[in-house]
Amino acid sequence: MGLRMSYVNYKGLVIREVNTGEADKIITVLTAEEGKISIAAKNARRAKSSLSAGSQLFAYSEYMLFKGKELYNMSSCQVIEPNYEIRNDIEKLTYCSHILELISDNVQEGEPSEEVLRLLLNTLYVISKTNRPLKLITVVFELRLMSLLGYEPHVISCVNCGKAQDESMYFDFDSSGLVCKDCLNRKSRSIALLPGTVKALKYIVFISPQKLFNFSLSQEAIEELGQISKRYIKEHIGKEYRKLDYLKQLKLE
Repeated sequence: MGLRMSYVNYKGLVIREVNTGEADKIITVLTAEEGKISIAAKNARRAKSSLSAGSQLFAYSEYMLFKGKELYNMSSCQVIEPNYEIRNDIEKLTYCSHILELISDNVQEGEPSEEVLRLLLNTLYVISKTNRPLKLITVVFELRLMSLLGYEPHVISCVNCGKAQDESMYFDFDSSGLVCKDCLNRKSRSIALLPGTVKALKYIVFISPQKLFNFSLSQEAIEELGQISKRYIKEHIGKEYRKLDYLKQLKLE
């Protein structure tokens, strides 16, 4: 008598895909319950496969799976949001590929990731469905993700004296937060900030997920946020992400 297969259902978004065999795929999916999971999708690269659409990068789907020796195996899938707009725009595709790389590197298998999945879904929605500045959306995502991963910067007040103000503030990488002009160590690694950048940092770290992208910012402040985020990620994760360099080659950034 054969063993009865046990099926599980997950909703998740494809953050990585690898072609295997003649027509198969192994995809990595971000789920709320289990963080990253790896799924074998047999014949998913065949045009008429019922698993094809749900095995595409950026697709958000509901999956019916059964557990194999090493991986989940996909039995069926129902696409909820394909995010076609991202794949058809080189600038959006590059930004979103960078976002997925950050997720793939820093979310673990078996680690509940409901807030990270919500952040990712909201970010991709804003990128695909609106005309808001892609660099701003991406930097907001990066800084919020760092907070969710346990690297929340101290932005409510000066790290040293507790002074809460928006004027004459610096982001100090040695202290992982804001420092006022009076407390600034001239030898520290810091960036002088516009008042708008300080307000944006506080907003990004503390606002509810539903309102995260509901603000605008000057181009100069966006550039400052970008400098902070890039260095902050390298400081705490130990990796310099380079996918966005491609946009400079295309002169899109």
